[in-house]
Amino acid sequence: MLDEHAGTVPVQTPAEVAPYDKGRLSYAGTFTNPWKANTIRAIEWMTAKWKLLRLIRQFERRGAPFGQPFWPQALDIMGIEVTTPAEQIARIPKDGPLVVVANHPHGLVDGMVLAYLIGQVRTDYKILTRSLLTGIPEIAEFMLPVPFPHEPNAQEESLKMRAECMATLKAGGVIVLFPAGQVAHSDTYFGTPVEQDWNPFTAKMVARSGAQVLPIYFPGRNSQAYQIANKLSATLRQGLLLYEIRRALNKRQSPVIGRAFSADELRDPLRDPRRWLAEMREHTLNLRG
Repeated sequence: MLDEHAGTVPVQTPAEVAPYDKGRLSYAGTFTNPWKANTIRAIEWMTAKWKLLRLIRQFERRGAPFGQPFWPQALDIMGIEVTTPAEQIARIPKDGPLVVVANHPHGLVDGMVLAYLIGQVRTDYKILTRSLLTGIPEIAEFMLPVPFPHEPNAQEESLKMRAECMATLKAGGVIVLFPAGQVAHSDTYFGTPVEQDWNPFTAKMVARSGAQVLPIYFPGRNSQAYQIANKLSATLRQGLLLYEIRRALNKRQSPVIGRAFSADELRDPLRDPRRWLAEMREHTLNLRG
């Protein structure tokens, strides 16, 4: 079900495409500690970066489309088939302010799949994302950067991000986010990965905007190596995020889209924001069936 977008779309020919800067394909860029940054880069090159760069060059040779058609082409290059049925995609509200919440088992691929799905219904969305997908002109209109906590200007950038979220919803648009703010991980070396608690900002944003809420559940988990790295060191964990993208290549993604909750339904529950957030997290995880 990879390209259902008809019509004429701007596409850069290979000669027009500025080659993606391979230095940007890294989660090390936000670290000021040179030992940590170089460790992350070394792990990335050893586990995934060569393969991902080859796919990026293949994408560029096809010509890079601007806007929503970017996503189906990128997923096609990656061999990722999205199998969410059409009747679930039809649950995405076609207009009005909307907050899409999802669990976060994998990493970057989760965001790409959500962009592909939401964009089949409407394109007035912004995805809260880390640095890897920002700075790409073809999809800049959809990206809302979220700083990592270790970044020196994280507090200032977070305030800007929150203000833009509210502005997007006020204009009747869509905010797509992973309220846990981090990829699910195990609390032990060999345990089951757990979706972390959701950030209270999500409840505040919904309450202040009067938006509908659409829950989406992603099945799956990251590798055992990722779970072990998470227990050993945040640096090692960060270094394996590109590897987890590589692991997702040539596999199906089958997120489950729940029903949207209206502003009227949410008004009373949101009077207790923390309880509502915990219940919405549980509801989303229970979409697994």
